[in-house]
Amino acid sequence: MTKNKLAALALALPAALLAPAAIAAPFEDVSVGAGVSTLGYGVDVNASLSKRFSATVGYSTFQFDGDETTDEVRYDGELKSDNARVLLNWHPFAGGLQLSVGAVVGDIKAAVTGTPRAGGVYEFNGTEYSAEDVGSLQGRVELKDKVAPYAGIGYRSRGGSGLGFYAELGVVAAKTSVELVATGLAGDPQFAADLEAERRDLEDSVDLSLYPVLGAGLVYRF
Repeated sequence: MTKNKLAALALALPAALLAPAAIAAPFEDVSVGAGVSTLGYGVDVNASLSKRFSATVGYSTFQFDGDETTDEVRYDGELKSDNARVLLNWHPFAGGLQLSVGAVVGDIKAAVTGTPRAGGVYEFNGTEYSAEDVGSLQGRVELKDKVAPYAGIGYRSRGGSGLGFYAELGVVAAKTSVELVATGLAGDPQFAADLEAERRDLEDSVDLSLYPVLGAGLVYRF
């Protein structure tokens, strides 16, 4: 046997030994999950692509309505999340630990409407306006991007069949949009300029550009 053939065999042997451990039939390990996270109540399906890679498709939703009344203003609020996720997971040790990247498609938004009591006062951009002049004030905060990148780390039970669990910690990267609308003084340019300045200040201070995702749940492996 020549030296060239020996060298080729030496290079090929480790790859041949490692291949069975790194490659498995696609969709050999499939599980469904249900849990709760900061994206809402959700369900998902996870399927193995190999020993070290899997894919997850999921859907989450959440809605909360509430109200709060102070001495001057009554606030009615709504928090809503409605989204789908597509993730590619890397399992560095061919087990349950996974590093995930992918995309979140949908909406994460909060809306608040303030109705002041008679005699109340608002201050926008350093200028005071009476409650009667402002009328009803509506604010909305949401992620601008309907498709936002996601990255995270987690654990999901793999292999065999039966009940297991999952947990995750990650972030969604997206730009924040703030909307501020008042029903009064619609034709007043000074009021419009002050309200826009207030909106910009709110957009700078309310930063959801890295929205945290923390979740856990149960899975069933087929």
